[in-house]
Amino acid sequence: MSSKLMFGCASVLALTGAAGSAMAQAQTPGQASPGTASAAAPSAGAVSELVVTAQKREQRLQDVPVVVTVLTGAKLAANNVTSVADLVTLTPGLTSTTNGSEGTTIARIRGVGNVADNPGLEDAVGLYIDGVYRPRNGVSFNDLGELNDIEILKGPQGTLFGKNTIAGVIQITTKRPSFTFGAEGEATVQNYNGYGGSVSMTGPVVADKVAIRLYVADRERDGYVPVVQSPTTHIPDQNDEHVFTTRDQLLWNVTDDLDVNFIADYARRRDHCCIAVDYQNGSAAALQDEVFPGTVPNPVSPQNKTAYLNRSNVDDITDQGISAEAHWKTPWLGNAVLTSITAYRDSKENVGGDTDTTLADIDFTDPAFNFTHFRQFSEELQYRGSTERLNWQVGFFYSHELLDTGNFVENGPALGPYLNVLSAGALPANGYPAGEGAIDTYHQREHSEAIYTQEDYKLTDQLSLIGGLRYTWEHKSLDSLFTNNDTANLCALSLQAATGSPTPIPFSQYANFSKAIFGTACLVNPAFNNLNNHQSLDEGALTGTVKLQYKFNDDAMTYASYSRGNLVGGFNLAEVTQPFGAGGAPNTSLAPATNTAFPAENVNAYEIGAKTAWLDRRLSLNAALFYQDYTNHQLNAFTGTQFVEFTIPEARTAGAELEGVYAATPDLTLNGGVTYAETVYPDDAKNKSVLQAPGSGLFLLPGSRLSYAPLWSITAGASYKHQVAENLDGFVNVDAKYTSSYQVGSDEDPSKMQPGFALVNASIGVATHDKKYEFSVWGSNLFNQFYKQTAYDGVLQTFSTPPALNPGMNNYYYFPGQPRFYGATFKVRFQ
Repeated sequence: MSSKLMFGCASVLALTGAAGSAMAQAQTPGQASPGTASAAAPSAGAVSELVVTAQKREQRLQDVPVVVTVLTGAKLAANNVTSVADLVTLTPGLTSTTNGSEGTTIARIRGVGNVADNPGLEDAVGLYIDGVYRPRNGVSFNDLGELNDIEILKGPQGTLFGKNTIAGVIQITTKRPSFTFGAEGEATVQNYNGYGGSVSMTGPVVADKVAIRLYVADRERDGYVPVVQSPTTHIPDQNDEHVFTTRDQLLWNVTDDLDVNFIADYARRRDHCCIAVDYQNGSAAALQDEVFPGTVPNPVSPQNKTAYLNRSNVDDITDQGISAEAHWKTPWLGNAVLTSITAYRDSKENVGGDTDTTLADIDFTDPAFNFTHFRQFSEELQYRGSTERLNWQVGFFYSHELLDTGNFVENGPALGPYLNVLSAGALPANGYPAGEGAIDTYHQREHSEAIYTQEDYKLTDQLSLIGGLRYTWEHKSLDSLFTNNDTANLCALSLQAATGSPTPIPFSQYANFSKAIFGTACLVNPAFNNLNNHQSLDEGALTGTVKLQYKFNDDAMTYASYSRGNLVGGFNLAEVTQPFGAGGAPNTSLAPATNTAFPAENVNAYEIGAKTAWLDRRLSLNAALFYQDYTNHQLNAFTGTQFVEFTIPEARTAGAELEGVYAATPDLTLNGGVTYAETVYPDDAKNKSVLQAPGSGLFLLPGSRLSYAPLWSITAGASYKHQVAENLDGFVNVDAKYTSSYQVGSDEDPSKMQPGFALVNASIGVATHDKKYEFSVWGSNLFNQFYKQTAYDGVLQTFSTPPALNPGMNNYYYFPGQPRFYGATFKVRFQ
């Protein structure tokens, strides 16, 4: 353990001891002694008590032995949060990126996560919306409706939340139907010609028996990435927004002991998203300028914000689902509660656009053939109860998923002439007829079952032992069909010419040819044509946790925990090839790999923490130290034309968390948080044997921090309200986040480093005392901070192999972060 962590460990223990001592000394002779679950009543200006369900039962936040960032409905409204991506500025240790489409949006916690461009990989951060598990985060980044609160649980949560929570969980709760009538309307205007609004209503249908809540929203905004285009095209500014969503609920109180809440939601996006822009040029740009003058910006600014396109990006998403959540207070085991959550979801995304992102029409994708269609049925049963000393729960989870995806990268009319010059005439100018290319389709089926239990036993009034186990069965099968319509047969002719063979080279010998040498000629690989491949995968995983929690009193608690989690294995949904040569890295020859499975990723995590309240509960201060050790880390890396999973033997993260809220006055509340995380690939023999194998593009990873893993993440916020006139309150909210430098490329290429930066959000407004009317002006990224979300090597513009070996030979592109948005919102409420 480093000296920083040792110092942090001592600090956490000192913080808890000081809090416990201070609370004990503050008691008068007539008060209960520490550990009797009693504390002096807080002052009127105390921090609001937060109740969370981080352990799938209601508890005070300060009693939960897990690091949890809680964002209340008021906090979310003040920052115009409508999707998971909006949470980043408010949460230390949380990052989020969107790459080639809205469906690739993904969250990371403490630097742990992956890249969502390959749908064969599942997410390391579990996302739950109203209790329903969403296995693909990207389909959940739509307008979330009326939010009650959001809990971000940090660190592995595999016991209660199951697979794919090795980094943490984002748990979103929307407002439920009420038996008191209420209605709300919201209208917003913003820059980039943005406008939109929402309408909601709740109330009884049958008194005390049936209530409903209805929500509808529609939002439009022009794009913020301008486009340089040819005179014959009309391409709108990219990265715009056209979203419609509705979320409707019906709550039925069947009896005094049984209630069921039904939810139906539907969201549609029709965007021109998401485009990348050129920010660094090398030899590739000089060649392109020679062949197709003016088709790339050369020279280019490192902060270029303009795209060069001959085709607009298209991103069409339809996401819909239904669920039913039932709670039954049974007559057994002290009225233990049985909960059932049943859900079905259907999400489809079609994407297409200019793949090379230059004015030369080199290659492109058609949204009719590039799609991801995901369907899921899930059922979870929980049975929980309590006695004087024991809180217990057992559960069962089942899911069945169908995933269909297609990929067709088509040759543009400029591809042949471009490769002819690139190869100094070795490849014919007509070698890639326009409209042809490789067409790949995948059909994946998944069944998953799990049983789990967790118990919380009070050894004494102050000391509790918490333990839990979960076993998960996972079965996946995949059918892949690879086809192409390469009439020129350029790859086969090139290999035949290179070897001087009088006859075509058999596919069985394609492993003898390096992709680094022949990859350009074999963009369409005949060895994949008409290849129909079937694979299956069966896994079992035992996960669990054990925690020891000591409660000094209601205002001071400390804990130590161990937990184990897993991220399920799967299949690469891509044209993966065999290694080239003995000991070579995967995906480096031309021979198809018929086994594209990758193993589950596992984590062993250790954490100690303290949760305290000070100054008559006007100040809450929570701290933790963590160490998480990962094996078989799933890295999704871009190879120049596709994303492929690479299994890294070891990764780890270690660091500290500190969060606090201070009610400075009845009108002013301050909050802040710090996450320090050393998230690295160990520089050891296991990692080097894989990452530095011949042909590997990941040779820089040993000893480096993981991509998207900043060392420091710091948030600060203030909320102030005050009466400004009779029946009128004014309010101001400011939230900021600083993120230190981090890599935005999977190969640790120095050209893909994002310097540290800060984002600031703010709102100011007035509201009537009864909240009936409210008007505010607001801004996000107020100082228009430039930052890169993800960087990658330009498609067919990367001449160095591997790219990081000689960055001066390559063109680099990035997906830009959102610029400054500002606008005004008016709300009206009726009750």
